[in-house]
Amino acid sequence: MVRFSLFLFLLSFQVNAQKIDDQLLIEARNLNKAYPDAEVAALSSRSVYDFFIDKRVGFLNASHEENIRYLALRSNTSFVKRNYYNDKSSIESYSLKSDRGKNYDHDKACGHFRSGDIFYSDAMICAYRFVMSLQGQGVDFESKTVYSDPRYLTKIFFHDDIPVVQREVIIKVPDWAEVELVEMNFDGYDIKKSVTKGEVTTYTYLISNVDTLSDDDNAPGSLLYLPHILLLTKSYVYNASKVSVLASTDDLYDWYYTLISQLGHNTTDIDKKVKELTLGLSTDKERIEAIYYWVQDNIKYIAFENGLAAFKPEEADKVFYNRYGDCKGMANLTKTMLRLAGFDARLSWIGTNKIPYTYDIPSLAVDNHMICTVYLPNKQYILDPTEKYNPLGQHAERIQGKQILIENGTAYEIDTVAVERIENYLNESRLTFNVSDNQLAGTGLSNIHGEYKKDLFNYIHALSKEDIGKFLQAIVSGSSNPDNFNIEEYSELDRNTPLTITYGIRLDNHINTFDDEMYLDLDFKKEFKDLKLDDDRDIPYDFGRKAFSRTIAEITLPKGYKINYMPEPYHVQNDYFEFDMKYEMVKGKIIYTKEIKLLQNTLPVSAFGEWNTTVNNINKFYNDQIILKADD
Repeated sequence: MVRFSLFLFLLSFQVNAQKIDDQLLIEARNLNKAYPDAEVAALSSRSVYDFFIDKRVGFLNASHEENIRYLALRSNTSFVKRNYYNDKSSIESYSLKSDRGKNYDHDKACGHFRSGDIFYSDAMICAYRFVMSLQGQGVDFESKTVYSDPRYLTKIFFHDDIPVVQREVIIKVPDWAEVELVEMNFDGYDIKKSVTKGEVTTYTYLISNVDTLSDDDNAPGSLLYLPHILLLTKSYVYNASKVSVLASTDDLYDWYYTLISQLGHNTTDIDKKVKELTLGLSTDKERIEAIYYWVQDNIKYIAFENGLAAFKPEEADKVFYNRYGDCKGMANLTKTMLRLAGFDARLSWIGTNKIPYTYDIPSLAVDNHMICTVYLPNKQYILDPTEKYNPLGQHAERIQGKQILIENGTAYEIDTVAVERIENYLNESRLTFNVSDNQLAGTGLSNIHGEYKKDLFNYIHALSKEDIGKFLQAIVSGSSNPDNFNIEEYSELDRNTPLTITYGIRLDNHINTFDDEMYLDLDFKKEFKDLKLDDDRDIPYDFGRKAFSRTIAEITLPKGYKINYMPEPYHVQNDYFEFDMKYEMVKGKIIYTKEIKLLQNTLPVSAFGEWNTTVNNINKFYNDQIILKADD
């Protein structure tokens, strides 16, 4: 800490000895007004991509040269520039200089990269930290990264963590190389493009005033909305011979198949476990379930991404012995166990719903996940063992509707994962109320299915027995006032049956009496009443999952009262959501029925207006209460 304080003091002394450029200071003040939350901006950010032959080995390489001028929008600002690399790329050089061309003091740290629960096994990061003591101070960063395998150079983005005044991307493709550029999500952005042809075709993209990456809540995967360029390096010519890189889906699968063909087959101990798990089971479904659920329950999921480890599975015996693995290792173990049990099981590649690409695009960017497909004579099962508590025959939200590349020896098959019916997401609550001591008292029964049930199982599994009751109170109450709910019983954690919860309810402030009138409010959850989306939000809203909730509440009319008023029903339906809410009088009881369906897990910006109108309307419905009147 003392050393760093000294570093800051010396750096401050050095900077104060310099005169800040008047033009840079003016720019800093203007940008500070335009981006009041930003401390640093990039006046210019230039990326140049080039392709060349490494003649030592005769392989195609790619390079990325980066030039960025940083500008301090405030005084006493520190910033960290990060560069990523892996076993297929290296940072060849870098420099940090002041806006007057002198070497700039900084700290540098390099090491393995990890983000949250995702481990980047052979991915590395170099972080360069520097301090800008005065507003208007400029720092120039330059670096060069070389890719020894251009398959790993897949995407180019325009956005950054800070505002960028001028962003330029230049891609130089020699005439002996075949590289296709695929422009994604350019609509709505003023990106200027020019092409200069010759022995080297140069593509130049220019965009001005690029905002920072969004920090909005519930943002979907950035590939779904941020503009970017896919680089598809297909082939090149060397010594008069054409060399294929990834020219087609055939090439992509051939490379994948090469990786999985290198896997070992030490299965002695695995075979013993398979026989133990399937002993006495008579049907194919039972045997597949036993193996699939054992992997879910006994192999800890640890994600590895980037580099070769993102594509080559761990050998099945290592995952079995270690009791942990990434998606590829878990898929390979599942496949191995199922094959030992006599099933036609195959590794399968897939891109989750964070990735917008299909297998028409031959790129390593097209998928980020591996699962296992099992073929029976008249049925196919798609198994994702990383989805703990996911039942056989149901597909996790993140892979529904996505293309899947299935191994088939030296060939392959492409299929599409089925989208689950919205009914499979049902979360149903049946409530029975009566009026007691100026309270709504009653009982509740909730049956929870689908993706929500799976998520709850994972939470419950991590809790102590003492905390499970409190957690379930929050679930059934909608977190409004969980102490008013008493959990009486809940079912075992069984993948193949709904999570069932029974509970008692006593609600204050849901009955109000004025003279001879009684006002009743039967809805204690009021879902989505506060979820109005900001008018200036410009990225889609990710709900996390599709959803279907049904609430049926009934209350017997209190003795001596009759209905004076019931709210009008409300209904809205479109491609993204459906709300159906109504009160009815049936045989002396008031029945409240509420159904809410989120038909897509992501709401596009174009639907925000209708969503906000719906939120206004459901709030009118929620605030409109039943009125009972005392008999004359």
